Amino acid sequence: KYLPQIDGGIYLLKDGKVIDEPGKLLLIKNDPKYNESWPRAVVPYKRIYGIEEPKRLVPVANTGKTHKALPAGSPFGLVGASSMYKRESYPNGVVLEGSVTSTYAGGNRPWRDLDAFTSHGNGMPRNWHNQGADVGLYENSDIHAIRVLAMEPTTDRHRGANNGRGFYSHAMERLRILGEIPVRKFQNGKQPTDPDGNPDTSFLAKIPADTAITFQTLDRDGMVLNMSQTWHQLRPGEMRADCGGCHSHSQEPTDFSDTAAAAADYKVWDLTETTPLVETRGAGEAGRQWDSDNSTGLRQEKQATVTVEYFRDIRPILEAHCVACHTSDWQKPAGNLVLDDDATLVQVDRHGKFPGTYVRLALDEKARFGHKPIGYNSWGYPNASRYIRKLQSRRSLLTWKLFGRRLDGFSNEDHPSEPEPGVGYFTHKGERVETDWARARYDIDYLGSSMPPPAAVAGTYKGPEGRTIKVPPLSDESRRTLVRWIDLGCPIDRDPQYGWFLDDDRPVITLAEPVAGHPGPLERVRIGLSDHGSGLDLSSFKVVASVALHGFAAGENLGPAFRRASLGVWVLELKKPLPRAVGIRFDVEVKDRQGNRTRLVRQIRLPGSPRTARR
Repeated sequence: KYLPQIDGGIYLLKDGKVIDEPGKLLLIKNDPKYNESWPRAVVPYKRIYGIEEPKRLVPVANTGKTHKALPAGSPFGLVGASSMYKRESYPNGVVLEGSVTSTYAGGNRPWRDLDAFTSHGNGMPRNWHNQGADVGLYENSDIHAIRVLAMEPTTDRHRGANNGRGFYSHAMERLRILGEIPVRKFQNGKQPTDPDGNPDTSFLAKIPADTAITFQTLDRDGMVLNMSQTWHQLRPGEMRADCGGCHSHSQEPTDFSDTAAAAADYKVWDLTETTPLVETRGAGEAGRQWDSDNSTGLRQEKQATVTVEYFRDIRPILEAHCVACHTSDWQKPAGNLVLDDDATLVQVDRHGKFPGTYVRLALDEKARFGHKPIGYNSWGYPNASRYIRKLQSRRSLLTWKLFGRRLDGFSNEDHPSEPEPGVGYFTHKGERVETDWARARYDIDYLGSSMPPPAAVAGTYKGPEGRTIKVPPLSDESRRTLVRWIDLGCPIDRDPQYGWFLDDDRPVITLAEPVAGHPGPLERVRIGLSDHGSGLDLSSFKVVASVALHGFAAGENLGPAFRRASLGVWVLELKKPLPRAVGIRFDVEVKDRQGNRTRLVRQIRLPGSPRTARR
């Protein structure tokens, strides 16, 4: 079933000369039980590089001198960027003279005609999957905010009663919103410019350290315009604001120090205890201006992260506003879409069984329900169904119907499409067209009215039996909740104990003082602690030293003697300073409320001294 894998071994390369095929290597040792992962030369380091060993990396100096928002011992970091306009997210694009934003590079097959941007998505889309991450067509003026996401890796549970992954999402990771940060600034109603002459869209935010994060650029409706598809991380006390733009690798980065976010009066966004979320501006809302026409607002959730999940957040919206018409009780449900079938569990390939309504919206790529695609048995990757495009609310038909307009930068006339859902043929600019299915570049149009229909909100909508239907209007927050759900990968909780809401990240511990080669007498011990998930269980905080300290014998728990000095920082001021810290071993541990434990063992030594074994 599986092809033989290349296995590793030790071979002799005669005289160190170049060879043209592996048969010229002299076998010394080979064990087929071990696969080849990374070949290395079995010679002293100095023979290759001319020095005894590589330079030892100096850990981040968590002394409080990096930035005023990071006091000494902080378990947090600062992340920022100088520009959201300086971006090269357009696939295979080019930055034209006088611009900082990549765009179509020219040629016979522009990206707007290819599957990178058409709603159907025939074949593997080169844009979202292979390179670039633009969600449809948009202008820099559409950029409103940046969403910072925490990415929680899932514990690999292969055995036992609770094996497998207890949730599903198209990202296959738990994505938590640390914050949505408006990036535009206004002074007397006008936007200041950055060093490139564009509106200043720099930002700086405090985030949990030692935590995988990524970014999504948002428009005013909270929809993703582009998304970073890699992980990022900061060490405690570290500041990384040297990103001169989004994937702007062909340009000189914009100097962060020359932007508004670097100014002394800039208020750093604190995403460690509260979560700012973009919303539509309230009628009586006063305060800061976040966009040019003053249409958006901002609210603060008093929690470290915000997430969205199907059962808790999405199904109640569907039940309140949608199922009155999209019901299996009708012979012909509205739009040929049933949204009250969660009692039925549907097997979806290798992923397992899912509620029927969830499948219709988020796991029906193969078009098992409702309207069918023409010429294919699938809606095509990256479409999760007819209604949702994975991680791309701006390109999803469901979102268009909620907002009552097409949102992806295209018009209905840009590509061939069905004039009505399910008619089985295409029209383009009013004319019926035939197409080669293997080369088809067609999409789904926005047709009809917004959902729920205005008549249903007014109470004048008639069902198939003449019964009057009335539903409440959809709130702005409900729309944005559905948008966030799509852009987080349509998460669904499949296990109350080990599912989407499980905190699978360990707490952060940093021993900031003493450090290696601590100068002079040891007067205090400074430790940073944080947990962005379930929160710290401070009753589990334990600090053990290998020598007597502060009236405690060696091996006794010093934890109760520590006092909180600032957010996330605990300090023990010693009653009697020690002449020096070298030779002391500290063992620090703490748990979060989920039960995850982090342990740090640190042997204080002089720089350049031999390393001690780590536990």
